[in-house]
Amino acid sequence: MISQAIAFNLFLAFFPTLLLVVAIATSPLGSRTNMLDLVTDFTRYLPPGSRQIVSEFLIKRAPQAWKWALVGWAGTLLAGSQVMKLIMEGIHSIYGDAEQPGFLHRQWRGLLLLIATIAPLIVASVLGVFGRPIHNWFTQELGGAHPFHQVWVFFFPLAAMLLSLIALTVIYRFARPQENSLRNVLPGAVIATLLWWLVDVLFGYYVRRVPYSIVYGGLAAVIGLLVWMQLSAVVVFLGAAWNAEIVAGRPNSISSRSNAH
Repeated sequence: MISQAIAFNLFLAFFPTLLLVVAIATSPLGSRTNMLDLVTDFTRYLPPGSRQIVSEFLIKRAPQAWKWALVGWAGTLLAGSQVMKLIMEGIHSIYGDAEQPGFLHRQWRGLLLLIATIAPLIVASVLGVFGRPIHNWFTQELGGAHPFHQVWVFFFPLAAMLLSLIALTVIYRFARPQENSLRNVLPGAVIATLLWWLVDVLFGYYVRRVPYSIVYGGLAAVIGLLVWMQLSAVVVFLGAAWNAEIVAGRPNSISSRSNAH
């Protein structure tokens, strides 16, 4: 149930985040880097509403991009902090923590976790799901003879896994106030990173190859995105469960629980 709630809030955070990205792409910084062309190309893999957001910016709102960037940033923080709060709640349940932080403490901790991990999580997700389209875009921009193509096969999976590992390690380390050691969270972060990369690759293959739009029409991308978001939440909890089992199996943990009983 918590995974489903996380997927719903992630979906709510998706559109303001896209609004923020498009606003940056229409700014002078985005114009110098052709960022808007890349965003426009990728929207064909996303829900129909995302394409409408991009077209609206291109036609009407480009001169006021900074205002909509503020709206997108505020929506991302509101929905994203709820995602982090739900992740913390799920991790507390996995560990069986009897004492949990108060309401304001959870809100503040969730916001800080979001700010610390949003960039690596977004980049890792984009590299994992849209690695091939990004490669094709770079091929068009740089030319087929550029040496970057030789290292691309190794670059995007390693970059995606490294960013995921960093973000998950931070989440597992700071989701519980009781946690005070990186040694306790690294094993689960590694397992979750490998599983999440596998989910990203399979979802990317599904998006590119399966003719799901024949059955679901315009809802196909929405359904696929929600499924990917829920699977991502499950992977995060599997990594936390791995860590919890390791901690519970240590002799000092067992003896401390026996003394407490």
